Amino acid sequence: MPKFESAPNLNNPELNPSELGADINVGEKLEGELTPEELEKLKVEEEQEQQKAEKQELSPEEQLKNLEGEAAAKQEEMTRLSESIEGTKSALNAAREKLSLPPTEEDPPSVFSEKDKLEKLKAEQEGLEKQKEELISQQEKERLIREEKEKILQEKIDEVFKEFEGLNPRDFESIFKSGKTPEGRNVESKSMGSLEPEVAQSLAKAFKEGIKLLPKIFEALPELLKKFDEDLTKEATERVDKKLEEEKQKMEEEQKKEEKPEEPKPEEKPKVPEGEIPPGEVKPEVGPIEGGNIKTPKA
Repeated sequence: MPKFESAPNLNNPELNPSELGADINVGEKLEGELTPEELEKLKVEEEQEQQKAEKQELSPEEQLKNLEGEAAAKQEEMTRLSESIEGTKSALNAAREKLSLPPTEEDPPSVFSEKDKLEKLKAEQEGLEKQKEELISQQEKERLIREEKEKILQEKIDEVFKEFEGLNPRDFESIFKSGKTPEGRNVESKSMGSLEPEVAQSLAKAFKEGIKLLPKIFEALPELLKKFDEDLTKEATERVDKKLEEEKQKMEEEQKKEEKPEEPKPEEKPKVPEGEIPPGEVKPEVGPIEGGNIKTPKA
């Protein structure tokens, strides 16, 4: 008969009941130890994580649309709360007027809860605006990278076409017909590296037909961008980051210039010809010199 490990005797007084099932319902025990404020904070964090995961599955356009919808809903609620608070204060002052009391600018305790909600909504609204700005900035950067990738690819294709111009007819004809060199090897390009036969052949045909611009080349090679996507993305991102950094520095320098007050230029006095007295000045009178008639004795 198979041996089974003996189960613990639950009636054993030496066993601590709190140790039995210590690992059971750990989550419930943890929640029971949290304060209501901590539970609320935990709930909010879980909701934020869930929303973040859902947003990552959406396209940037859908994310932006959702953010705008959330912002509009919060703005509507903020307007309602503001009107409610002002209505309560107006009613209070109307009642004070009937009692011949002066109006008060202080908030009555009855609006404290609404004011707290309003402040919370304002903070959330600012957070949504920041997310919108970041998303728009991200979309703009992605657009710039896409454009830069196409620009880089066009530059590389231009270089390949220059290499085709320098080939002898036999070598070019081989690439045109098979996508390979006469020796049966892949075409090695200085700008694009080793070219797959299909790519080399399509580029050779485009070159021969005088098609040099990327949109037309994409018609023959729609997957061309994807074939070099990794290298193009890296180079394009570096270029875009450099441009954005330069623009940022330029804006900061211009801002510093605007903030720095201009030093007042010293007032220039009009030039006065030698011997004349400047306007507004009085010529000093020269008094008689005592002993002016005394002659200096000759040595």
